[in-house]
Amino acid sequence: MRRTRRGLGFGLLVLSLGAVLATDTASAETHESWDAVFISGAKVGFIHTYVEPVKDKGKSLLRVRQDMEFTFKRLDDRVTIKTMYGTIETPEGSVLKLETRTLASGQQMTATGSVVDDKMTLSLDGGGQRQQVTIPWGPEVRGPYAAEQSLSRSPMKPGDSRDLRMYVPDLNKICEIKLVAKAIEEVKLGDGKRPLLRIDELVSLGTKPMPEYNTSLWVDSGGQVLKSRSEILGGLDIYRTTREGASLKGDQAPLNLTISSIVKVPHKITKPETRRDVTYRVGLTDEDPATILPTDRRQTVRPGTTKNSSLLDVKTARSTDGTAGPETVDPQFLRANSLVTSEDHVVKKHAALATLGAVDPWDKAAKITKWVAQNLKDKNFETAFAPASEVARTLAGDCTEHGVLVAAMCRAVGVPSRVVVGLVYSDSLGGFGFHMWNEVYVNRRWVAVDAAFDQTEVDAVHIKLADTSLDGVSPYEAFLPVVRVLGKMTIEPLELR
Repeated sequence: MRRTRRGLGFGLLVLSLGAVLATDTASAETHESWDAVFISGAKVGFIHTYVEPVKDKGKSLLRVRQDMEFTFKRLDDRVTIKTMYGTIETPEGSVLKLETRTLASGQQMTATGSVVDDKMTLSLDGGGQRQQVTIPWGPEVRGPYAAEQSLSRSPMKPGDSRDLRMYVPDLNKICEIKLVAKAIEEVKLGDGKRPLLRIDELVSLGTKPMPEYNTSLWVDSGGQVLKSRSEILGGLDIYRTTREGASLKGDQAPLNLTISSIVKVPHKITKPETRRDVTYRVGLTDEDPATILPTDRRQTVRPGTTKNSSLLDVKTARSTDGTAGPETVDPQFLRANSLVTSEDHVVKKHAALATLGAVDPWDKAAKITKWVAQNLKDKNFETAFAPASEVARTLAGDCTEHGVLVAAMCRAVGVPSRVVVGLVYSDSLGGFGFHMWNEVYVNRRWVAVDAAFDQTEVDAVHIKLADTSLDGVSPYEAFLPVVRVLGKMTIEPLELR
């Protein structure tokens, strides 16, 4: 398949985009609000928040629900992603129950949990699979709107700071939040300007900073958030508005996320699929690229000339190149999960057909890669991220669908596998865009394969950012580096071989 068409997949990125709302959940009255969401200045969807008082065994509680809907174009296709999360809380904001639903394909993924004895047991259901984890959960833990909830109850003044603990649905984990009140700024809202207090929201997971979640909030004197901005994807802006103002109009042209997310290069890479060894200069506007770019058999990161630049060497690595690793790998790379549904009977049937007569693990992986490349004939961008069980039946999708199906079919025949998230060069778009491919563990080495491009020797214009088994209750966490770099990264090819 040529890089000019269906190799790139971008809709998944919005599964990691944060949202903002302003609700005074201390109130016993029903509350409803609407927010309009913009990326790179284009309206992409809305956030609808609904809060109502409820009773449970005589106790006064609050039910909070937030619905998000985003619509994009990806080249010629349109994709819509819907997410809902809800909580049952005390009037003070302590979360007792939660539920998150994500519809990024024909199958829904849900995460649910209840607090018992200061512990939350989270269950992730999707693709016919269930995974669970139990985490400590004290009464100080707030929902995904912790900052807005806190500000509406107790407004801040310039120079104030505040620490909170917040559940993040994308990660299904509790993060630490620091709110730092800056100064009053004139902010454009609609046709006019208003003096609003800027508050920076800094997010960390334990001691690990999570800059992709950092957000600036602009609040009025009552602590209500009227605007927020995250510096990702060219700028994610959210504005408080009316229902009509938040909704997308039927004739409104959606943002083409594929084109807007491309990392442009200063000169074209000719015959990219033939490149086996490339040196790049990689820059990031606000951090060292070496903190994001991994080093493995394919990639080596070296210091650049500035603190915000690195030299990156990428080469094709075959199944016997380099030093051998351990005899076995972690069981997560062989077991089924909610996205890599290797126990599905249709996945197993495809895997058996693709590997008929093969005994060697590398031979099996290569045959599966070829089978997926040839049989996913409907190369479309209409689905953001489907589990392998769905892909096995539709035989449709982009790089994410190729990736989960290859991973599931490999595991079904006993070959350890994982997916890789990163960037790949597109000659027609003149730069690098989000892509997903696979690595299989054979000959005691992780070896890259890419069914979307029909490659068992992956070329050097694939730049890796992370890898994941997609196991556990936070399978999308590994995709955050992509959100973190798009709109901030520069890539310059220096040597092409």
